[in-house]
Amino acid sequence: MNSKTSLIFQDNGAPYCKNFDDIYFDSKTGCQQSTTVFIEANKIVDRLKNNDSLFTIAETGFGTGLNFLLTLEAYKLANNNALLENNSQDNSDKTTTSEAKSLQTQKLHFISVEKYPLNKQDLAKSLLLFPHLSEFYQPLLDQYPENIETIKNDLLSFSFFDNRVNLTLYIGDATDVYSNVKSPKEGLVDAWYLDGFSPRKNPEMWSIELFTQIARLAKEQSTLSTFTIAGFVRRQLIDVGFRLQKIETSGLKKEVLKAVYQQTKLVGKGYQTRPRITKPQHVAMIGGGIASACAAYFLTTQGVKVTLYCKDNTVAQGASSNAIGALFPLLHQQRDDISEFYETAYWHALDLYHSLLEQGFNFSHQWCGLLEVSYKPALEKRQALFDEIQAWPKKLIHSINAKQAQEVSNLPLKQGGLFMPKAGWIAPQELVHALLEAARTTNRLRVENSIAIESITQNSDLTWQLNTVKKAIKKQIKEDVVIVCGGADSIHINTINDLPLTSVRGQITSMKSDDDIGKLSTVICHKGYLTPAHKNIHCIGATFDKNSFDITVNPEGDEYNLGMLDQCLPELTNWTKTDVASAKARLRCMTPDHLPLVGAMPNIEEHVTTYAHLRKDKNWKFYQTAPTINNLYVLTGLGARGLCSAPLAAEILAADICGTPYPVNRKMLFNLSPNRFVIRDLIKRKL
Repeated sequence: MNSKTSLIFQDNGAPYCKNFDDIYFDSKTGCQQSTTVFIEANKIVDRLKNNDSLFTIAETGFGTGLNFLLTLEAYKLANNNALLENNSQDNSDKTTTSEAKSLQTQKLHFISVEKYPLNKQDLAKSLLLFPHLSEFYQPLLDQYPENIETIKNDLLSFSFFDNRVNLTLYIGDATDVYSNVKSPKEGLVDAWYLDGFSPRKNPEMWSIELFTQIARLAKEQSTLSTFTIAGFVRRQLIDVGFRLQKIETSGLKKEVLKAVYQQTKLVGKGYQTRPRITKPQHVAMIGGGIASACAAYFLTTQGVKVTLYCKDNTVAQGASSNAIGALFPLLHQQRDDISEFYETAYWHALDLYHSLLEQGFNFSHQWCGLLEVSYKPALEKRQALFDEIQAWPKKLIHSINAKQAQEVSNLPLKQGGLFMPKAGWIAPQELVHALLEAARTTNRLRVENSIAIESITQNSDLTWQLNTVKKAIKKQIKEDVVIVCGGADSIHINTINDLPLTSVRGQITSMKSDDDIGKLSTVICHKGYLTPAHKNIHCIGATFDKNSFDITVNPEGDEYNLGMLDQCLPELTNWTKTDVASAKARLRCMTPDHLPLVGAMPNIEEHVTTYAHLRKDKNWKFYQTAPTINNLYVLTGLGARGLCSAPLAAEILAADICGTPYPVNRKMLFNLSPNRFVIRDLIKRKL
């Protein structure tokens, strides 16, 4: 088709397509809207900055090339940010030209399709509305064919930034083109721009056939964004494996859509696929600590009403009642599943806690860093291995010598260690109250105190009956969806107690500060830990008593904590038992692999029947979704690092409930799934 017959220019200079009776972009907000919908929703700048291999973006409608030009702008910004970040990390060293080149963002491949390409004259006229993009569109125009209508080749190639960015433009129908694009097994595309004339004006493009090809070419965790929120578009994207989320904008479109490719059924591991449910209006939650507070926060802010049942007369009376808690991840020398989870969880926790503070919800804290002291030869060797392997970014953890350790701690330490500069301590009880207060501002949270849940029973209509006790009076409460976040108390709840959870008692000792130890300016970890002073009190601990539900404080626990500190860091303090201000014993809920449990409660009997062949062949392909107990979810097993792991686990739970994108990949998601132990036992022939 001759594009001249389908294009006119409006009085404001904006191009208008007569074929589809639709604008290419809004002349007032088009540039900002495209930035919001495609660049920001896909987090292009950050992903390009942190990418260490070829990054591929694919688009369904090239149009005037605006999205591509904005991507070139994002590429330049990502490159500049990478250089600035490197320079800020070490201001003492000047970046040489060769080093600058090595820091340049990796290559970008942009693939787009256009059934009705604009001729060069019309393209140039359209882009005049964006003079600030001239440094990007001029190289495009320089390479653009003079007479694109007469070109028989259906593929055009362009290069930018010294061939570090390449554009492949196909001339043809999007479905036909992408049906013929080959893809490696792991997928081709990192981010999708689903763009074209509106579904109402051009319904043929917004088809299940095209979405099927988009899914085929998508890498796991590939993102997608589009300006439309049409119901049939959302349903079709869900059907091919995308998780969706609406986002609000200030442009012409008040809501747009972003998505992540996560729930593919093509991998042959159906037991890793989580159930899809209709987003409920209300859920009931059992618990009163950091797990339930984080879950309540994320669910209420996504429009779900929450009733929180707490057995105590106020929240945060369990492990979250400790005066001071250290926030830091569990990291091994090499990357492994546990360390990668805790690294991811740590950044999510920091994001949430900083966000709370920015919103005006306060809690006592210090981002003072945390030092893991190398107090014995084995730990010195471990520290050396961290330096040698360099598995983790320095902004997360890095090695320091004894002199540097003295500087960060403000104490006369004799050893160096591993320092986490962004870690610190938080008052957990205050944090729980801050999270719940933030949730209350949505008017979607109700907290019911002094209600102990003794057991739960599922009714024939798949709702739940909570069998409760309040002030010695038994009562039954009916709820549609139940989430168990009760820490070690979860072990006592029927159905949930089929999971391999154990209780580990921990006693923490609060010590009176003095002029010497009061100078401590960072959290110190040895075999236990020592915190800076808060309200003239330091916390040391903690004991680790397996299979115990006893929360009675005993003098042996204080002696253990003092003895461990003196054994690992002798002469650091002069504390004796007379300096003990108070002590507290609480319970940790642990799993066999030291990772939390979050997600739908598995139907164990149906798992055994459905996936029985795993006993014979662990690689046998299953496409059946994991059988679960309807409307029952768990978030528990946080162990000793609830401050670090609870926010990410709660985000995953909210995604389960609301159908939004998961914040982790499929592998990590299954590593946290409550059914993982059932699958492992089947493979090991224990079931």
